[in-house]
Amino acid sequence: MDKSGMGAGCGCGCVGEKPPQDENAMRFMIGSGAAYLLYGGYVVSKRRPRWFPLWLSAVVGWFTLSKYLICTRCEYFGEPCDFYRLGTFAARMFERQPDKSLDAYGIASEGITVAIIQFLPMLASLTKPKMLIKFLILFAIGQYAQFTVCCRRCIQYSTDPWKRDKCPSYGLATRLFGSE
Repeated sequence: MDKSGMGAGCGCGCVGEKPPQDENAMRFMIGSGAAYLLYGGYVVSKRRPRWFPLWLSAVVGWFTLSKYLICTRCEYFGEPCDFYRLGTFAARMFERQPDKSLDAYGIASEGITVAIIQFLPMLASLTKPKMLIKFLILFAIGQYAQFTVCCRRCIQYSTDPWKRDKCPSYGLATRLFGSE
């Protein structure tokens, strides 16, 4: 199958031939993501304990429903993918859905759960500037790592047209890094 018209490619003719991810970069991305996730949970549980069940439900929903609606439709399903290695995690829970692509349900599940995970800690810490600043720093590092480690490679090597056409992170990464 000719993959030249799909995905952005890096311009060197290697589209579809994805080299292995830098393991140190992956460790950094996973660690920074875990740090802001855990600290966010701490902030919510400490400052607004009544919000914690909602925050925790969003985390569980992100690791299950969103992975079902997105990861099962990805070309790297079942592999240790660039997105926090969640392709193998999702494969342990769900069957591949190769005949489906990202739809409004997947976008909504990802958007809603991520918004709750990210914004509840910010709202909970508004009256505690040090706590808010710590969370924002961890959040910024986590987002930086995700875009430079995961999203950058996605725009280089992905051949799934739905990523290019529907993923907001793909679009932002393309604007940040070009089509590589």
